[in-house]
Amino acid sequence: MKRIVKRARSAPPPPVPEPEPRLSSAERSELQRLGAKAAARGDPTDTNPLGQARNRPLSTGESADTWSQRSDAWDQGHEAQSAVGRDSEESGPRRNGDGHD
Repeated sequence: MKRIVKRARSAPPPPVPEPEPRLSSAERSELQRLGAKAAARGDPTDTNPLGQARNRPLSTGESADTWSQRSDAWDQGHEAQSAVGRDSEESGPRRNGDGHD
């Protein structure tokens, strides 16, 4: 006579956490635009409003990942505009070739 051995069921694996949602392209573009405008005004990089305490995750309730994406988008816009400004300064004033400056 054969014995039937019952095996204990193992617990199912824990659920895999969902990845943080990425910023929409519209929000990313808007934050980059705001960063670029700040650079065009001559504001330094450390004026990123997302660095202010009231805009940090502990105050807003958003995740640190989402906050980081938003802050990075602003910084990217600022850096891109700053690079354009540096390139313009290095090349000097534009001349239109007609003898009038």
